[in-house]
Amino acid sequence: MIGSNVPMARDQAVFAARSRLVDVRRRFLGHDLPPLGALIIRHQVAVPDGAEWPWALVSNWQHATLLGGRSLNDGAHPSVAHIRMGRPLRIRSADVVDWAIIDARGEIVEGAWTRRLRAPADTTT
Repeated sequence: MIGSNVPMARDQAVFAARSRLVDVRRRFLGHDLPPLGALIIRHQVAVPDGAEWPWALVSNWQHATLLGGRSLNDGAHPSVAHIRMGRPLRIRSADVVDWAIIDARGEIVEGAWTRRLRAPADTTT
């Protein structure tokens, strides 16, 4: 029974994040983040039989459909071996599944709806 709630909780978390994406982009571009804070996003990357949801630190988002940043994770599946911590990424906005604003200490102050999910990247449950 618990496992059947995971896809619904995941969908609700992704909906919450995506419904606020336009606003958080506006805030990022307007430098309306905490002092020394940053915006991180979680994006979906397809892998055979599922998906991974790595995090990235956003460095630019001039075009509404494409953002740039640096990976905060290594890809786990061999098909995403090119995703390595610190490497630059270009991410389609349509692939964003979550976002978070962090403060100067690295603490999440807003967002990150998917962080409480047991296995958010597991699309087989």
